Amino acid sequence: MKKTLIFLLGTVMCWYGNGQESNSERPERIDNLMQAVGDENAWRTARGFYMLEIAHVSRYKLPLVREFWIDFEQPRIMMVSNNVELNEIRVLNVDRGWTSKNNQVTAWDEQMVNGFRSFWPGIPTRIFHLIASNDPHLTYEIKEDRIIFYIDGEFVVWIATDPKGNPVAYGRSNNHAETHFLGEMLPYGPVRLWKEAFEPGGQWGVLMADYQLLPTLSNVSYSQPKD
Repeated sequence: MKKTLIFLLGTVMCWYGNGQESNSERPERIDNLMQAVGDENAWRTARGFYMLEIAHVSRYKLPLVREFWIDFEQPRIMMVSNNVELNEIRVLNVDRGWTSKNNQVTAWDEQMVNGFRSFWPGIPTRIFHLIASNDPHLTYEIKEDRIIFYIDGEFVVWIATDPKGNPVAYGRSNNHAETHFLGEMLPYGPVRLWKEAFEPGGQWGVLMADYQLLPTLSNVSYSQPKD
């Protein structure tokens, strides 16, 4: 389902840095990125986020309304998807997960859990939180056409920016097998993010209707409902 995009831009120089640097020591590309996405203190103090989006997925005839509650500090994701064809809740809760669909709850197998856990570290807005927090586990490699981010030495995501630092694309594969292009930047409270994201070929696209940084997730339960 994923379309492959090959960047032909050659990489001439790269720069390695880490999240422990103070703002004054950060490279200009990182500073520009953080200035573009809004209030750095808001990113630093947030525990997670809520997002509402309208998603087009090729396997569904109609768009999906999707809501997310995602924890920045632990691998916890709640995704609620609704349209006339689907009413589903998917939840990753650290080392386990579950799905509620058609009033039936099923536990995830190890493959499903690992799939969501591999996605979580490189969520772009989580990366902004880690940069703002000077997280010692985060490192980055600055190349001509993108910034590559690593956590504990493992690749998690790359982000491309325009000359002003605005994010214009990101991907979770070094060979660009999964590339998301990003639209116009808009304010969402104290921060600024893209209005839309899409893949080439029209297989997937989302319109962001709301984004809120959350100071706490204490009112969100990721636990699997009991029978």
